[in-house]
Amino acid sequence: MADPLTLLRQFNINKRDVTETNEQIIFGEFSYLKNVKTNYMVYKAGESNAKDYYTLEALHFLLKNVSIPHPIYVQKAAAAKVPVVNRVDRKALLAYLNGDTDTSASIDKSAPLELGASRAAPSKRPGDHVESQDFKKAKIEASHKESQILQEKTALAARYATRPDPVIGGISLTSGDVGSSLSEAMSVETIAAIKAKRFAKKRSTIRGVPEEDMEAVSLENRAFIESEIDVTRDIISKERILRNRNNILQSVGRTFTNILSISIVKSRADTSKPAHTTAASHTEDKTKQLPPKSYSRYDQERFRGEKETEEFKIDTLGGFASMKKSSSAATPSRTPQHTKTPPRQQVSRVPVPVKPNKAQKRESKTPIVIVPSSLSSLITLYNVREFLQDNRFITAQDQQAQGYRKQSEVTISRKRDLVEINLLRGHAAPATGENQVVTIPYRIIDCPLQRLEHKDWERVVAVFVAGPSWQFKGWPGLTPDGSPVNIFTKMQAFHLKFEEVPLEKNITKWDVSVLTVSKNKRHLDSVSALKFWEHLDKFILKNKRHLRF
Repeated sequence: MADPLTLLRQFNINKRDVTETNEQIIFGEFSYLKNVKTNYMVYKAGESNAKDYYTLEALHFLLKNVSIPHPIYVQKAAAAKVPVVNRVDRKALLAYLNGDTDTSASIDKSAPLELGASRAAPSKRPGDHVESQDFKKAKIEASHKESQILQEKTALAARYATRPDPVIGGISLTSGDVGSSLSEAMSVETIAAIKAKRFAKKRSTIRGVPEEDMEAVSLENRAFIESEIDVTRDIISKERILRNRNNILQSVGRTFTNILSISIVKSRADTSKPAHTTAASHTEDKTKQLPPKSYSRYDQERFRGEKETEEFKIDTLGGFASMKKSSSAATPSRTPQHTKTPPRQQVSRVPVPVKPNKAQKRESKTPIVIVPSSLSSLITLYNVREFLQDNRFITAQDQQAQGYRKQSEVTISRKRDLVEINLLRGHAAPATGENQVVTIPYRIIDCPLQRLEHKDWERVVAVFVAGPSWQFKGWPGLTPDGSPVNIFTKMQAFHLKFEEVPLEKNITKWDVSVLTVSKNKRHLDSVSALKFWEHLDKFILKNKRHLRF
């Protein structure tokens, strides 16, 4: 049984009514005297060891007058001769009774508690008998309705159980002797016609309930169907559609460039196949499509002529005359013939060049740029396309937040004027006065030890340096102490950083071109991107002119 303070708090939080009489305060089934003391202590300024507790009446009177100011509450309590709650205890007490705090320091758990009296059931009034009779009547009707529904379900199940089997030609389709007696009762053509008619009817009609079943199971006479419909409707209302046929086809941050490249390579491979291979495949397809001929005892040569005499080359349709002619032509004459052998003439043999079976693979001239794989670097595979191709800097974290997925490698396209390229290489400008724009691809990777072969390192033209020397661990060209200074002579090194961030200590020691971007000024991103292309063009022109740039 709960103490009066806990009951008062629970009723106040749950907004339940508390009944107050002349001598008692009633909490539902329990009642307490008004002057019963709770275990909430009264604050005293002195150091007196005597403890005093608030009465249940005082706490209940405070809750009834909590909205009025404290001085007016004191006057009302004095007029009603109810103990007053001190201003010092008011705030903490109301916080506990309203449920704002779970406990209070003023609650004495060791204080003796008085148990409340359990209330007896109230005596029946004249009107209660009528209400109980109505309730009993409704309960009897509900139980009668449930029994009626159960009887109707049982009758429906029995009706389906005793339903006659479909019969065709005096034979039951559900019996076990269908396969044996159906062929005896009907011909094959009749069975095929019945099957075709049945399939045609199933395609043109919607499967439903037979008419006799619809009459037996009507919504007016079957109340259990309505009850089950309500349950089903309630279940469907609680369902939530997570995906449908529209949003499952929507892809966020996915590109299908790999599929296009695979289709292009396959189409090129199909066009490069020799013509005789294609013709042979067509003839094989035609032979496969021809229907097999029926067996004939008078056409044995067609079945065994090629297999049995394939090794000996025997013509089964020939006669003995042809064999004599061939044997006489093959056997030399026994009579000696004095023939004059002509002198041998020396023929000069010209060596014929041997054509290779497979065409040599053309070496790629696409430049390669390496970026760091660490997300702490400002430039990675997440944002390299936007910076070098679109002249716009976006952080890798923003790309991830937008749903962009990291690819194994990225190919960017750089558009350049053909006149500018010819002038840069020292070639003559084209005769036409029109400016021709060409697109030059650049391959971007971040794990060179896994993506590059030994010959591919000659095409690496640039590398973005993050700062730590472990970025170049395992690369060809490292010094014995692990320094990458020799690597930077074979490729142009760049370092991208924010303007406000100080330069890395290793970057100051190495031959690295520093590119800076601002955290807020996006219109200055193109300046750093153009600076990158300017330094890269000079390096390729000087060291790797055989590549495209």
